[in-house]
Amino acid sequence: MPVRGAASPPGADGDTAGESPEAQPFVLPMLSPEDLAADQPSVDMLRRVRRGLTGLPESD
Repeated sequence: MPVRGAASPPGADGDTAGESPEAQPFVLPMLSPEDLAADQPSVDMLRRVRRGLTGLPESD
């Protein structure tokens, strides 16, 4: 007897007509700390952006 709330394995009910490749679970690729750090802006870059934005004229 199935447990309430438990997912049944694919094809357990005998109906495979509704299955599609899009039904597969999404898995995130494993990223190294170096890869994650490469996507982060440096403190120097953030300071330059801040200086550039404060140099802009005020908008109405």
